[in-house]
Amino acid sequence: MSADVFLPGTNLPVSPENKKDAFSALDPIFAVSPGGLLLSQVCELTGLGASAIQNWVKRGWVSRPVGKKYGELQVARILLINLLRPAMHLEDIVTLLGYINGNVDDRSDDIIPETRLYSLLCYAIFELEGEIDLSGRSLVSLVEILMTGYEGPVPDAPSRLNTALNIMLLNVAASKLMQRASKIYKESVSPEQEIQLKTGE
Repeated sequence: MSADVFLPGTNLPVSPENKKDAFSALDPIFAVSPGGLLLSQVCELTGLGASAIQNWVKRGWVSRPVGKKYGELQVARILLINLLRPAMHLEDIVTLLGYINGNVDDRSDDIIPETRLYSLLCYAIFELEGEIDLSGRSLVSLVEILMTGYEGPVPDAPSRLNTALNIMLLNVAASKLMQRASKIYKESVSPEQEIQLKTGE
C-alpha cells in the first residue's frame, strides 16, 4: 500500500500494518491527547468543518463530547459517517448505524464497538481498492470474510451486522463504479465534443 493511501474518512496516510485494524493507526494521536480529541483535532483529522461535527452532535448522530473531548467511540462514529458520505445520504448512514448499535448514547445495546466496525469497513475498502470485480457476489464473499468469528451479544446480531455491511459495501462499490465511469468519460470525451453534444451542433 503506497504512502498516498489515506485512512478512510481521514487525512491520515495509512501503512500496511494498519490494514487489518485501521483504527489502531489513531493510537499515537490518542496517546498524546489523554481523554480524547478536541474538536479542532477531529477537524484536522477528518477535514470536516467544526460546524458539521457540532451539527451531527446536535442532531444526536454523535454523542456529546465529554469535557470538550471526543473519545475513541465518538471519533470512530464520526469517521464512519465521514467515509460513507460520498456513497450514502447522511440520514441513511445514521439510520444504518442505529440498526447496528441502537441509541448513540446507550452502549448497552451495541452489537459491535464502532472502533471495530470502522476497522472492518476500512479493511473491506482497502480490499476493494484493487478489485476489478465489484459485483454483488464479490461483495458478499468479502462480507463473509469480515464476519468470520463474529458471534455478537444477541441472537440476531450476526444477521444485523451482515445486512449492514452488505448495504455499506454495495453503496461504496456503487460510488467507486461512478468514479470509474466519470474518469472514462473525461478521458474519452473532449471538451469540444461535450459542447457539441450539449448544443446539438
